[in-house]
Amino acid sequence: MKYALFLLLLITASSYSLAQKITTTEWKQFVPSDAIPRNIKCRNSNNNIDLVQFNGRYYCAFRTAPTHFASKKTFIYIVSSADFKTWKAETEFFVKADMREPRFAVFNNQLHFYFFEGGTKMFKFEPKHIWTSILSDSGWSATLKTNLDGFVDWRFRTHDNKLFLSAYYGVNLYNSEHHANLRLFTSTDGIYFTPISDEPQITTKGAEEGEFIFDKQGNIWSTVRLEGSGSYLCFASKDSIEKWKKKFSKLKYDSELMFEQDDEIYLVSRRHLKGNATEVEFPDKKQRRKNLIHYSFSKKVTALFKINKEKMEIEHIMDFPSTGDTAFPAIAPKDDSTFYLLNYSSDIHKRAKIWIGGQLGKTYIYQTELHFGK
Repeated sequence: MKYALFLLLLITASSYSLAQKITTTEWKQFVPSDAIPRNIKCRNSNNNIDLVQFNGRYYCAFRTAPTHFASKKTFIYIVSSADFKTWKAETEFFVKADMREPRFAVFNNQLHFYFFEGGTKMFKFEPKHIWTSILSDSGWSATLKTNLDGFVDWRFRTHDNKLFLSAYYGVNLYNSEHHANLRLFTSTDGIYFTPISDEPQITTKGAEEGEFIFDKQGNIWSTVRLEGSGSYLCFASKDSIEKWKKKFSKLKYDSELMFEQDDEIYLVSRRHLKGNATEVEFPDKKQRRKNLIHYSFSKKVTALFKINKEKMEIEHIMDFPSTGDTAFPAIAPKDDSTFYLLNYSSDIHKRAKIWIGGQLGKTYIYQTELHFGK
């Protein structure tokens, strides 16, 4: 009996030790805070973040607006820092309409910045244009319109000296007129984009947020959120990156961010605390609406996952302090084993909220250091 108890304690301690290989520092409020330049006016809803390291500095972009929903009072700001402590204002964007999905891309030794312009109706999702601005010695350029009207940019990656973009067609996303079109594009100048194939990579109704990453062999791993349903984990061989093999999950992964560490692929995403988003891959209209309502009135957290390449599965590792309206993480390396990680959330020091409750209230951007130990 004593031996069995000792063995149980030993196994428990070993599992705990393994779990502790990935740790975070205390999550601290970043936006708004004294670290943000005083000339930047932060509103109630601070979210939609991106982060990049370029030429010895960190650049962070974030959206600030009256609420989570579309508003003509939306601003996007870019700030930069050499040490992740002292930040200076770089530039701002204001188009008298909603703006979302701020994204950086380092390409051809230049820093490119992107966002999509939406509409002004609070409860409408109306993607119109994807804009870009390029950093040079004289500062940020005037915004330039790309050729992707109606698309929503999700992730930019560089591979084999090419710039890749995953984007989905967002017009009519929430009604029966939506034509699913999630695909990869490439560009040689960061302004004009060409699809990698005639057919989209994913055509399932509600397919959006096509996060992707190249592994060290040049293969593609991707997660795709299915609005009103669950999600896909996808794989494409380096020899045919246009052909995505997909595996359905009844769990939904929102606001996905993939990154690589020690040849392993990790995912930071929103986690639905009530478990399944849906039981079926292709729900009918009535079930889809029911899923969306259920999802909006449930609690969420932001969590860290790992991609099990052999089983082609997503494995949960840990939850981060987060509640209410949360997730849209951003990451950049600090050193070989540590990352700066940002995430937005309703107040993490107050009582947990359902998702829709957080969307109508205040949200903040928090920061931590994510460390991978040996």
